[in-house]
Amino acid sequence: MRKDDETNYAGAIYGTIVSMAVIATSAKDPSLGPVLIAFWAAATAVIFWIAHVYADIVAEGYTRFRDAGQVATTALRREWPLVQGALLPSAAMLLTVVTPLSTDSATWVAMGAGLVVLFATGLLIGTRDQMSWPRRLLIGCVNASFGLIIVGLKVWVH
Repeated sequence: MRKDDETNYAGAIYGTIVSMAVIATSAKDPSLGPVLIAFWAAATAVIFWIAHVYADIVAEGYTRFRDAGQVATTALRREWPLVQGALLPSAAMLLTVVTPLSTDSATWVAMGAGLVVLFATGLLIGTRDQMSWPRRLLIGCVNASFGLIIVGLKVWVH
């Protein structure tokens, strides 16, 4: 069980996977440009963040409205990594604005960025728990495999 002051790696993993899925599916629509794709990926993470915060408030079962404020403040901070996990893949989509990359190329860069975030998060979890390097690498690979599934679905559906 996670302590309130401990980094929410689960949220970061979840946010990265959600943003990768939104990018992979949004990129299929030729009417959406890279800026809108990045916006929708980030906006989806923000909506999921708010939903998680709301769920935390309701699950806490507060009895007075002012108690909800304290629960909300804690939940907003604890669940923020969900949005942070979505930022790098979303930002990668914006490379088309400052480079000659096409939307399709930026989508692949965003998928790669998401894979790196997922792998690195696994390494951080293994380091936090003082695991051996083989176990850290295993966790990183398992994390990244979820991103690879999204990449595989992107290729298969495309």
